Amino acid sequence: MTSYRATAHREGRWWSIEIPTAGAVTQARRVADVEWMARECVALTLDAPESDVAIDVEFVLPDDARTEWEASRALAEHARQDAAEAARLARSVVTRMRAEGYTYAEMASVLGLSAQRVHQLANAS
Repeated sequence: MTSYRATAHREGRWWSIEIPTAGAVTQARRVADVEWMARECVALTLDAPESDVAIDVEFVLPDDARTEWEASRALAEHARQDAAEAARLARSVVTRMRAEGYTYAEMASVLGLSAQRVHQLANAS
């Protein structure tokens, strides 16, 4: 099986598909059809069975959309890291307070948490 890289981008209501290594171009109405349309196009262009053609599709976004999308992913990753650090710090505080003799009820009141959440943090340490 031979693998081909296809690039697809939106043109109006259609998806334009290019498969440069096969010298092939086609289009699809729906994004769900891009891969099989590319496979069929390559098979017809190269006179090969479709079962011998694998397609790896790369969707090309407009530059402004790609820039915003990448920024959103970077912010989401940063937020995940911040949340993990916040959870680590919360566990550390509960562990330290427990070692200093605070009861779960006292920690819940002082920290503004439910007793159940304090137990979760204590047991996650």
